[in-house]
This record gives sequence, structure tokens and C-alpha cells, in this order.
Amino acid sequence: MKRFLSVLAIFCALGLTTATFVQSAPTPKASSPVVQGTLMEIDGSFYVIMDSSGKEQRIHVDKSTLIIGKVQPGSQVKAEVTKAGHASAVKNVGS
Repeated sequence: MKRFLSVLAIFCALGLTTATFVQSAPTPKASSPVVQGTLMEIDGSFYVIMDSSGKEQRIHVDKSTLIIGKVQPGSQVKAEVTKAGHASAVKNVGS
């Protein structure tokens, strides 16, 4: 009986540890909005991108922005932006 109670106590301790771990697991990050199109101009710390519907979108770029590939006016780009319009990454997606 004493052995049974010891085993039961161990299983209960493991069960509580697992339940705590599951509850504290991080929630998935919501995906960032994406702006995709042709880079029309670089205006200081802003990139002006014309999307497929013909709408120009200005996104803010700084030292924290990850630039992937050669990004220059005329490039086809894809940018991950925050709701405030700051680009976390800009990637050349042209051929």
C-alpha cells in the first residue's frame, strides 16, 4: 500500500507540472500585415510601394528593418509591416 501511494504521489506531481506547462505555453503570434508591389521611390526613411490595385502605400523603414536582397526603385517587394506602418522586413521578390 505504501508503494502504491508513493507511485500515485509521483504521478500527481507529474500531472500538475504538465498542466502548469500547458497553461503557460505562449500563444501564436498574429501574422503581420503584408504590403506587396513595386517599390516606386525611397523618400528618406519611407518606402513608397504601389500595390496590385494601384494604391500607393508609404511604409517606414529604419535600422531595425531587415532588408532581404537588392531593394531599389522598380523592384518587386514584399514588406511585413506593423499596424502603425513600420516595416519589420522588406524582401525583393522579383526575378
